[in-house]
Amino acid sequence: MEIFNLTIAELSEKISSREISPIEVTEIFLEQINGLNPILNAFITVASERACSEAQRAEDELALGNYRGPLHGIPIGVKDIIDSEGILTTHGSSFYSNNVPSADAECVRRLQGAGAIMIGKCNTAEFAAESCTKNPHYGVCRNPWDTSRVPSGSSGGSGAAVAAKMVPGALGTDTGGSVRGPAAICGTVGLKPTYGRVSVRGVFPNATSLDHVGPITRTVRDNAILLQGIAGFDCADPFCLDLPVPDFSAKLDMGIKGTKLAVCPDLVDVEIDKPIVDAFAKAVEVFRDLGATIDTIPCSFAAEINPHRRAIADAEFFSVHCDRYGENSSGFGKRLQDRLENARSTTLRMYIKALERRKSLRRLMVDLLHGYSALLTPGYPCLAAPINTEMASVNGKEVDFVGLGRNLLGLQNFVGFPGLTMPTGYDPVFGLPMSLQITTLPGEEAEAFRIGHAYEEATPDLRFRECLIDKSLVKK
Repeated sequence: MEIFNLTIAELSEKISSREISPIEVTEIFLEQINGLNPILNAFITVASERACSEAQRAEDELALGNYRGPLHGIPIGVKDIIDSEGILTTHGSSFYSNNVPSADAECVRRLQGAGAIMIGKCNTAEFAAESCTKNPHYGVCRNPWDTSRVPSGSSGGSGAAVAAKMVPGALGTDTGGSVRGPAAICGTVGLKPTYGRVSVRGVFPNATSLDHVGPITRTVRDNAILLQGIAGFDCADPFCLDLPVPDFSAKLDMGIKGTKLAVCPDLVDVEIDKPIVDAFAKAVEVFRDLGATIDTIPCSFAAEINPHRRAIADAEFFSVHCDRYGENSSGFGKRLQDRLENARSTTLRMYIKALERRKSLRRLMVDLLHGYSALLTPGYPCLAAPINTEMASVNGKEVDFVGLGRNLLGLQNFVGFPGLTMPTGYDPVFGLPMSLQITTLPGEEAEAFRIGHAYEEATPDLRFRECLIDKSLVKK
């Protein structure tokens, strides 16, 4: 089997046994990136020199018997709003076109400590602020399943790179679905962890009380491995929480017989395209067949969530950018200018009210899920939209793709609960990925992985379809 087809877990086994070397693995993924990036534009910067240096270090350590664990020698892509020492980090913005950080973000530092290799900086929406990854400064990122369509965003480069096997795993960020959206649209597995589980020090802020760093991989097991490498308390990050860090892979093979799962239609605050609804219904039946009990539950406070989430997101986002916007609004792309103008209308009173109400709503969400291991929802409302129109089709209606997923995915950011997105199949007309989301109580990522892995093992036909990229699209 080609090395680039191997998962993180499979690569790890071969590296630890010395069947393949970190140098060989890194060279092959650099070849993949060099061959496919001219088509997909999934990377803004390819860090070839740093990657090769880190691969050599990983190989030297193996020769001395120093094996750091399952990420040792594994190339990882990093979203380009996450700092990397000595490597251009643009934040997807014209303002940072020459920005070369002097230190790694804490999550990158932890990856390096786990033996992983930082191979490049993945394309992102401008300042990670919209969901197409149609960057006005560094170019559009394309979906590997159909290069005329978007990969979602804002971690679109990370999602596309993993789907196209340019890397076995990548880091994204998620403020309103920006890890889970690309995972859903690109047919990969994406996790927004518990708020504060992963340090955001060295990550450009979007909305600080909603921001998360999360892994994108091809399998649930790989996602657990990658989270293990970046999770943990960072006393220098005021937003990081001192949470116990369990073995996220420990429950993977326990199955879900007797597990109680919930479905709550009240929390689906957006219309969902019928093929996605149908695929979700089939997935629910798979969970039942595996021995889970699934209850449909009501939520009396559902209508409050998204208005308060939007107030917090807009106020905090405008706070980050207001000075820069006032000094040089033309440095922002048109989409971001529009968003900032809209965010400007959020008053201090609206923001404080939303913060106060969030405390109560978070407690109510804990009560709602009491006795259940997870909440199941569709993973995204629609299929990938065409790049040229940015308009999605939902049950025959044309709707703006940008922001469409936030009313479905923003709940988890608002209350800080983990959300794991994974594939449920492919649309019968276009062959594009569809997905579901597994939401657990705070700190219970291992439960999400257990449930997701059981579904993954029961649906192997969803794991082997390839996105066939037309290499004739490479500009000569």
